[in-house]
Amino acid sequence: MFHIIDDEAMLRELTESILTDYGCDVLCFESGDQYLEYLKSPEFINPIAVLSDLTMPGINGYDLALKIRKIYPFQKIILITGNADLSSHKEAERQICYTLDKPYDPENLIAIIDSVTACHQSHGSKKQGCYPQQCYIDASFRCQFSR
Repeated sequence: MFHIIDDEAMLRELTESILTDYGCDVLCFESGDQYLEYLKSPEFINPIAVLSDLTMPGINGYDLALKIRKIYPFQKIILITGNADLSSHKEAERQICYTLDKPYDPENLIAIIDSVTACHQSHGSKKQGCYPQQCYIDASFRCQFSR
């Protein structure tokens, strides 16, 4: 299961289509605020990873990442953005596995999904203390487990 958060319907639907065509289960959200409501609800299903746009009305992707990690400290988070400036938000940078620049190549998205899925399968059954809290996917789309 993957959660996609993007205020632009076309981009949200494109990402959803790529992932569902690849065989992934997906839930989509129109805003970070909508996602936070779901995150705190009894219906919440913990995803392998959260893919969030950076620039959205209401809560932005950086602040959303921080809020998610306060509740689920081991959650994998991928930012999708056309204007990343992680240098201005160091705390959020430490919470993100990867920043995927728009426009992105669908093959790169799938490579990232494969990486976080492999990491999840490798570590998901272990105690939380053994699971990498700080995730980092390198330029070759390999999970480096921690920075």
